[in-house]
Amino acid sequence: MSSAKDEELALQVISGNTLAAQELLSRHRAGVYGMALRMLRNREDAAEVAQDAFVKALANIDKYDPSRPFAPWLYRIARNLCVDRYRRRRPQSELNEETQAPMDWADGGNRFGQRADAAVHQQQLNAAMYEAMGALGDKYAEIIRMYHFEHMTYRQIADQLELPDGTVMNRLFRARRKLQAALLEKGITP
Repeated sequence: MSSAKDEELALQVISGNTLAAQELLSRHRAGVYGMALRMLRNREDAAEVAQDAFVKALANIDKYDPSRPFAPWLYRIARNLCVDRYRRRRPQSELNEETQAPMDWADGGNRFGQRADAAVHQQQLNAAMYEAMGALGDKYAEIIRMYHFEHMTYRQIADQLELPDGTVMNRLFRARRKLQAALLEKGITP
């Protein structure tokens, strides 16, 4: 069953095949959790959203269009749940080291070998980036996250957001400009 495409597995799930559902879960569990973690920056919330996304996807599998790719449909459900959860709790003013996922904006998360002063500078940059991202608004922050941190292509972003490629490129351009302006306002040169 592992050689079957996601779309074929989804059709089997619609027919009641629980093994196909387990296969889809095992294929996408890490990716959905990772996306939720990057969006919410909280491990517990990310785990709950990932679980809720699979439950919701399975409950609504009859609404899935098998002529379209399965992964963007699933990730859209997860992303919408993240946005809902984020709006309910709004960003925290301080990062809680025990529950927040560390992410270094400048180097993608690699802290090994940094000197103490570089680590402090990185923490300050991270805090400024989180604050600036929060000020961007959902549609721009989401595009930045998807392109720069989830390493999605324009086409993948367009599929997930159900937007034309040109709109994705335009929003990414505007988001970068807004992010740069917000950082410059704080005295940080990107």
